[in-house]
Amino acid sequence: MPRPAVRPRAFQVGLVAFVATVGCYPQSQLSTTPLYIGVRDLPYDVGPYLVQVEPGTVAVMIEHALTRPPTVSWSRPAGGDDAKGPVKTVTAVEEDGVWVAAMTELPIGPPLQYRVRSELGAHGPFDFRAGRPRGEKFRFAAFGDTRSGHKVHRSLIEAMAREDIDFLLHSGDIVYTGGVLDEWHTFFEIESPVIRRVPIFAAVGNHDVSLRGHFRRYFLMSRINAGNRYYSQDWGSVRVLLMDSSAEGRKGSAQYRYLAAKMKEAADQNLVTLLVLHHPPYSAGAHGSDLEMREIVGDLGPKYGLEVVLAGHDHNYERTKRIDGVTYLVSASGGAPIRRMTPSWFSERVRTEPHFVIFDVDRNSLVGRAVNLAGETFDSFVVPPNPARGPY
Repeated sequence: MPRPAVRPRAFQVGLVAFVATVGCYPQSQLSTTPLYIGVRDLPYDVGPYLVQVEPGTVAVMIEHALTRPPTVSWSRPAGGDDAKGPVKTVTAVEEDGVWVAAMTELPIGPPLQYRVRSELGAHGPFDFRAGRPRGEKFRFAAFGDTRSGHKVHRSLIEAMAREDIDFLLHSGDIVYTGGVLDEWHTFFEIESPVIRRVPIFAAVGNHDVSLRGHFRRYFLMSRINAGNRYYSQDWGSVRVLLMDSSAEGRKGSAQYRYLAAKMKEAADQNLVTLLVLHHPPYSAGAHGSDLEMREIVGDLGPKYGLEVVLAGHDHNYERTKRIDGVTYLVSASGGAPIRRMTPSWFSERVRTEPHFVIFDVDRNSLVGRAVNLAGETFDSFVVPPNPARGPY
């Protein structure tokens, strides 16, 4: 029998601010590790890190009290098949306390480099890409619920840094308390080896929500989707939709209409489509399945040919059987305390240990593998295409 929802949606939405403040665990179980661990190799409070505004436009983000705006220069690297192109420079502008240097009209596909110059010195070059052409092979990584487990988080990032990924997905609960600035600084410091060279696409989790709006400003929501915490990103043959599962998403809502339009557009363009959200529609973990999310995704997924739903919230790994053509994943052991789980009728593979997931894309082929801290692949799978069924 399907398991019931363990938390009514209306009750959950009312508790968002409270949960973000006190969390799900007593204070005695919080990490006592100092917020900044390891060696900081760059002088900024945050960054530089990359946020894709749209294919061909990538923003370099820096947070620091500077008296003059930093500049960012980009070019193609010397050597290789392509001659080094002209260096183009953009001056950052300050938006809500974060310096934003938007590099526009970038070539899609080839390796690029950028350098940062400020009153604190010159830093770089850092390699990056501005996207991939349709049909080109690439790789990306996914994980979630980093929260306050800084040592586990750092170990996972060190492992991901050895993978040749194009971007990183985060399924939410980035920090433990969304209104505490130091926690965001710690997150970005740990992530730095990866996200200084690849964009990060993040879904908002219940712990990330606060009236201070750190999620919106750090992920540049003002430019990507008019301040909303739901948005989409395209990369090669893949469309990634990022949902705000703490906000209204039922049929008729603005978020539902947005997701439906973006999924239909992806189906019309024959893109592989992933939906990333925090609360899982199917989960055998401690929180269990979110039946409101299941209703929303169950309506949209088969209609528009959604291939994968990636969720967080339950601190474990789970891959479901294909349900109406959709593969559901929970990847949420990026630092939050691991919880026990019992497989359910929909579970195909479960695991309770820190991990991340690597996806390899080749045209419309999507292959995944889940990797633990020892570097072992404990699950591998192929995601078949899921043709849209309509009606639109």
